[in-house]
Amino acid sequence: MELASDITPEDLQVFLQEAEEHLQLLDEDFVRLEREQDNQDLLQEIFRAAHTLKGSSAMLGHERMTALAHVMETLLDNVRKGTQEVTTEVIDALLHSLDGLNLLKDELIDDGAPETDVTRVIEELENVTGDGEGAARAANPGNINRRVVLDEQATAKLRLFEEVGGKARMVRIAFFKETKWAAVRCFQALDELASLGDVLGSNPTQEDVVAERVDHELLAVIAVGASDSEIESAVRPIEDVETVSVDVYDLDEEQAAADEPEAQTAGPGAADDAASSRQQGQKSQTVRIDVERLDDLMNMIGELIIDRTRIVQISKALDSQYSGDELIQALSKTSDHIVRVVDELKETTMQIRMLPIGTVFSSFPRLMRDLAQRVNKQVNFTMDGQDTEIDRTVIDRIKDPLIHLLRNALDHGVETPEERVASGKPEAGNVHLSAFHEQGNIVITVQDDGNGIDPEKIKQAMVKKGLISAEAASRLTDTEAMDLIFLPGASTAAKTTDISGRGVGLDIVKSNIEAINGFVNIETVPGEGTKFILRLPLTLATLHAMLVTVNNTLYAIPLVYVLEAVIRQQADISTIEGREAIRLRGSVLPLVHLGQALGIPGSHSKGGNQTWVVIVKFGEKLVGLAVDELTELQEIVVKSLGQYIGNVKGIAGASVLGDGRVVLILDVSTLMNLIMQNSDRSGVFAA
Repeated sequence: MELASDITPEDLQVFLQEAEEHLQLLDEDFVRLEREQDNQDLLQEIFRAAHTLKGSSAMLGHERMTALAHVMETLLDNVRKGTQEVTTEVIDALLHSLDGLNLLKDELIDDGAPETDVTRVIEELENVTGDGEGAARAANPGNINRRVVLDEQATAKLRLFEEVGGKARMVRIAFFKETKWAAVRCFQALDELASLGDVLGSNPTQEDVVAERVDHELLAVIAVGASDSEIESAVRPIEDVETVSVDVYDLDEEQAAADEPEAQTAGPGAADDAASSRQQGQKSQTVRIDVERLDDLMNMIGELIIDRTRIVQISKALDSQYSGDELIQALSKTSDHIVRVVDELKETTMQIRMLPIGTVFSSFPRLMRDLAQRVNKQVNFTMDGQDTEIDRTVIDRIKDPLIHLLRNALDHGVETPEERVASGKPEAGNVHLSAFHEQGNIVITVQDDGNGIDPEKIKQAMVKKGLISAEAASRLTDTEAMDLIFLPGASTAAKTTDISGRGVGLDIVKSNIEAINGFVNIETVPGEGTKFILRLPLTLATLHAMLVTVNNTLYAIPLVYVLEAVIRQQADISTIEGREAIRLRGSVLPLVHLGQALGIPGSHSKGGNQTWVVIVKFGEKLVGLAVDELTELQEIVVKSLGQYIGNVKGIAGASVLGDGRVVLILDVSTLMNLIMQNSDRSGVFAA
């Protein structure tokens, strides 16, 4: 693929970053446009994004992208001017062209990618546009009323020039409408005119040209001593110039004409420019940072957290040994200050790493629209909470589970229009996606008003598949029955489709969410709808944990799972159908010895007849983990076990404490699943 010869890697990187932002905006806005056809602000936003893509790709020399963006812009301009209606065919064509632009952008990232042929997409856009462009030009006969507005400084220069006998010129240059380089040609023309005299003003202005806000005509007022033919000869050789005219500029006549009332001379471009100016004024000062640098920074802060903890421990030890010593007191104060600084540094860095979850949500309206058309269903898809922020590492892990849940809601949840009408519902179903912060976590919900899930049907399906026995199914509560749909191979669909996963069940969703210390819960009412609730950590870099020991080995239990810790006497431990259990405020909880669950032999008691029990909340279930000893609560930095050790069931990672000790971080979800798979679901695991 050929690009302009003077394009540097830095220029390409800036283009890719900006193009990604514009393409993401168009992806969401095109779907909104189908619902909000009269939203002029939305139209202006879409048009600006398409216009900028056309101009920046032209400067880059990406001719196919420029050509496609130009035809897209033409269609959008017709819609903006009211000469083209927004129909399903128009939106389809715009979305197909957006797919083409994304493929063209990907070519710039992957040198080995095949060249994308955009001919068919361009033809589709042109067919949809029809005679709209010609009708628009007929209704808006161009730039008859366009003028050049001179500011006070330019006016003063012109008056002075006229006092010494000079006559300013109005130069009007028209470029071929087929050119893809209108902004470049305007810039070249202004540069040539500036070499002849003083350019007092132009339309478009110099700022408009730089910002690519141009069309195919340039007007310029120039104070020059050269003849008309010399002026024309200077700009005529510029490529793509169609006509050039030079006239004497009379400031008094122009001002008199400008004072006359004009109803529609500003045109849609004026609103576009004004909105763009407002947008520029509202932009904050930002700097683009490579995510790898943020990851490196977070790793270094993790090391600081470890050293901070060690310094605190040393300071406390010295203070207890040499109480009253001035140097020790100074060390203690310095230690406290380091703790505050490292905490603030961590919080600030975490905020930098945070991204609005809307970066993931933005592609879903298009997804749901296309899927609804494929399955011949009507759906009102809504979202809220797009500004909710979450760490980029978590964002990378939740997109696929959310896509699966949305596909599932549309394919298996929402009924067909005929079925909905027969059951007294509106033809169009509703699917709502939301996100919000709650108690240090982010909660994401996917809710539909479709069929809902019948727990009895789930039990029957699981028995038929041989996943559980009929006797075990009869003892399950509705909540436990709902959890069965997360078992591998537990899809209850009558037939598999390529919409909701070709028979792949929700076990993949659950495993992906639990892999980042998250939870998935279900709320459903048969005939009324289903709600999936995902509770996720804000970050994966650090976590608060309860440190416990088993057989002299230190383990960390993520605090998100811990409900409380209690001491139980041996006499308080009961046996139900061969399994140990304890009572907690009227509820019976299974008791699991952590060492046995991990395959570690050893004692699990504290002082003979007493046992420490950590109450772990896993989804809607409560389980007691018996350990040797509780150590402390501490913030730890999560480290991978590395490729040489690989995945260890029940262990999520490791961390290094301030004193150099290594602590293993428990993968509570995997551990509990292993324990439950080994049980016969005797009812002890009730919520």
